[in-house]
Amino acid sequence: MQTTTTTTKKTTTNSNINNIMKKLFIAMVLLLSFYSNAQNSTVTYTPSSAAINNPERGFYKHTETHSASYSSLSQSTLDGYRANNTTLLLRVFYLESFRNSPISSAYLSAMQADFNKIRSAGLKVIVRFAYSDTDVAGQRDASKAQVLAHIQQVKPLLVTNTDIISVMQAGFIGSWGEWYYTDNFGMSPSTTDFANRKEVVDGILSALPASRMVQIRTPSLKQKTYGSTSALTAGQAFSGANIARIGHHNDCFLASSSDFGTYNNISSEYPYLEQETKYTAMGGETCAVNEPRSGCSTAVAEMTKFHWSYLNFDYNPSVISGFQANNCFSEIQNRLGYRFQMVNATLPQTASIGAAMPITLKIKNTGFASPYNQRKVYLVLRNSSTGQEYSVALNTDPRLWAAGVEQTITENVTLPTNMVGGSYKLFLKLPDMDSALSTRPEYSIRMANETTWESTTGCNDLKHTVNVGTSSSLGTTEIHTLEMKIYPVPADNEMTIEFDAISNYKVSVYNSLGQRVSLSSTLNTNKMVLNTQGLSSGVYLVQFENNDKKETRRVTVTH
Repeated sequence: MQTTTTTTKKTTTNSNINNIMKKLFIAMVLLLSFYSNAQNSTVTYTPSSAAINNPERGFYKHTETHSASYSSLSQSTLDGYRANNTTLLLRVFYLESFRNSPISSAYLSAMQADFNKIRSAGLKVIVRFAYSDTDVAGQRDASKAQVLAHIQQVKPLLVTNTDIISVMQAGFIGSWGEWYYTDNFGMSPSTTDFANRKEVVDGILSALPASRMVQIRTPSLKQKTYGSTSALTAGQAFSGANIARIGHHNDCFLASSSDFGTYNNISSEYPYLEQETKYTAMGGETCAVNEPRSGCSTAVAEMTKFHWSYLNFDYNPSVISGFQANNCFSEIQNRLGYRFQMVNATLPQTASIGAAMPITLKIKNTGFASPYNQRKVYLVLRNSSTGQEYSVALNTDPRLWAAGVEQTITENVTLPTNMVGGSYKLFLKLPDMDSALSTRPEYSIRMANETTWESTTGCNDLKHTVNVGTSSSLGTTEIHTLEMKIYPVPADNEMTIEFDAISNYKVSVYNSLGQRVSLSSTLNTNKMVLNTQGLSSGVYLVQFENNDKKETRRVTVTH
């Protein structure tokens, strides 16, 4: 009987302990949750409907030049494009005079001069080469051997100017470089003809740096040239493989039910193209009025489906004016390519140098497409007092910020160890990958938000300030080796610190935000008296530093 009573008492006691532990655990979780929320701020951003001059997208301007009389680009004309919301142009280099000979050095030099002007204007270019702007037999293109030789000639120019080349169209074959009316590659291509076409595209891909894509005129031409009807998968995307670097352009968009031969079988090619263009460059031009297909409804629907990044502003003028008259021009202008809109951000109020700082950003892509060229995203911390900036690359890839999707980006950003403690404004920056262009704001991506863009820096203001301190000043790990006395505890108007050789140490006081506070003090032998009268009640950290030796003590002030 006695044993039974004892067991019952033990069971009851254990149950009570378990209940108490559960309550303590719940209280701790709630406390930590409250503390965490109290240390973060959520900023909400206002969307903008303005037209934005972002790089590698939008309505483009068509330009061309011929070998018989090279027509150079005008710097003043290029400079004026940006004022009219244009950041992209197509440059067709016609090589009529060189069908049977090398490209002249004068022509190549003129090409480089054009590229220099494009760069100076802050624009990017779609490049195409062709041998004829008519379909006259015998003048349409050059032999495969001559084409491959010309590709090798222009390779140095492609490499030198990769920074401003947005994408390259396959060109070379057929009238206008559009791969149909051809003298050397088969109007009804045989297996051999497709093999020859593949050699040309492979030659372009080899000459063009791996960071850039090539576009082919129709979906079936890519399928037959590379022997696959399977569309790119997410796993293949941006892999650097040739098949992943080949995109599409449609130069008779909306002109007929097949877009004048762009499609052979809509039921299979539409799904194929929709999937492919999630990960490759897509663009082109209209070429004929074909109502109702060439009207706003179909145009917007198919640009959405096929992820259009650019469209010719100059052709077809009647189709473009129809967009303007029927009130979809502005929508198309805004949505061509990517259009990133910051929704909100959850950001910490404090952070430690060299430690992880958690951030969460919500960004919506309201454009038709994602960027097709690589670009990194940086969190920029700018010191509120000195203007000194520190940039930290995020892991997210904006090429995967899919059209029509709101991305939630959650990362732990490790702050640089060489930062100086203080108050920092936060910015988001998506600069060009090229080192020279990365410092030019016109080549950075602007978010579609009100009052967030800094036109002089290319930064997007996150509208938040974080207080950054040293790890020791924020009370991480404290190792006590100095034998000292600190009194009274808590301090009121004065605090006394005593230890041997205190005069050899630099003494600093920090508040809970990691901000250094200035206090008057008196030093007498091994005793220092700090005047704490002006401090608010709270917890402070006193740091003692002597060469490589650093130690921190936590103190309390109560008035």
